[in-house]
Amino acid sequence: MKRKKFNIEYQKRIYSGKYKTIISQENVKTLLVEPELEEDKSEFKINYIDNINTDNEVKKRKYFVQKFLLDLLTEINVKKIKIDNKNENIIKYWLKYVKDFKADEMNEVKIAEDSLYRKLQLKKNLFVDILENNNKKELLLLDNEISPAKLGIRSEFTESLLDKLIKNINNESKDIKRLTIGIVNDVDCTIKDNLVSRIKYLNNVILLNDCNDKKFLKDNYLSRFDHIISVNFLHQIEDVESFFKTSKLMLKRNGKIHVIDFGKMDPISILTAIFFQEKNLNVETEKRTQFFYKVDYIKKIAKKYFFKNTMFSIENNIAYYLESENYTDHLELTNNLENEIGLDFDKKIVLLSLDSFDVDVSDKATIKEQLKNYNENLEEILKIIWMQNLDIDDVDRNSNYFKLGGNSLSATKLLVEIERRLKCKLTLNEIFSNPEFEKMLNSINSKQLGMEVVEGEI
Repeated sequence: MKRKKFNIEYQKRIYSGKYKTIISQENVKTLLVEPELEEDKSEFKINYIDNINTDNEVKKRKYFVQKFLLDLLTEINVKKIKIDNKNENIIKYWLKYVKDFKADEMNEVKIAEDSLYRKLQLKKNLFVDILENNNKKELLLLDNEISPAKLGIRSEFTESLLDKLIKNINNESKDIKRLTIGIVNDVDCTIKDNLVSRIKYLNNVILLNDCNDKKFLKDNYLSRFDHIISVNFLHQIEDVESFFKTSKLMLKRNGKIHVIDFGKMDPISILTAIFFQEKNLNVETEKRTQFFYKVDYIKKIAKKYFFKNTMFSIENNIAYYLESENYTDHLELTNNLENEIGLDFDKKIVLLSLDSFDVDVSDKATIKEQLKNYNENLEEILKIIWMQNLDIDDVDRNSNYFKLGGNSLSATKLLVEIERRLKCKLTLNEIFSNPEFEKMLNSINSKQLGMEVVEGEI
């Protein structure tokens, strides 16, 4: 059946969009829906947070980072460190960054007592390893002290905005018995651990490790969440608009998405995140300045898809917290459309676009076959990850990771690459338990069939 347009009245609004029905040879009836998600009217308020002394903190960090970089650059200059060619642009940027460094007596006194500078000194060999071999940068992601994620969550900006986020959720949750919350890309559960004990009335916490690139949602994820939380991750998402649309579909009526992120590069990102954001070093577009999205662009997208928006911005937009409220229960809307059509469907799927599903029933393509077109070939990608990780030329389904030369260190790197490229979080224990390629493939595939539930009742 060709796609059709719909207009139905719901919640005192007229909703429109497109839909099509597919009936497989096994008589499985599937409803595919592409709803219009833009808001006709929306409001946006900005509150500026001025109780954080940003200038002093940023200047202090800049001094410490510059001093640390000067030490590394000096060793590079005297050939004590041999640079990987992949790091040349990073070195050039660092050289420009330290040009204005001037020794300061007051900061020199503070250095000895500064925890960040002490951590950097202890991790100097890690930076040397990465500079000499860019492939080792994944080790930085795994470091519990100075990974970009760890340093970001510990910054005074993020801590202040997280406090505000938790306060807002607790103040609004008095009439809700139990909350279901989704957390975006919380790979090591840092955000979950930070929030679980501080949010009242909490029932479920669900990791949404792949919602930033989803193109469709089955009805079990429509209108599922009271709150969706993203902390210091938005800048890593290529298609921000699709992320906001998907989040809107997953939120309950009056549910909210909470986004915390940086608006500008700071000294820490220049030191650590630069290894993963090098492609954006010189970017200046309508959407993005270097590593981070412009606040005005995020404001534009939020207003487009959410009817009520509030932003809390730290001075000069160095960091911000966006809270956007959803108006519509899209599960109920989809059920109403099903009633209008007059068929009982076995599956109901909401998509961001129906374009890839313009297939007639006469083509004998089942919905299962069509949905595969949305995913890259999982098996081929995992093979490439194995071959690159182990530096081998071929992998088959019977291959054993450890018999091919894998060890604990390489397995740790394997975890990072699987999470990055397949949006799937495995543990070291799962690698050791499933060292055969086919078993690991099946484990990843089963996790990708649905988002991972991390906590049940709390």
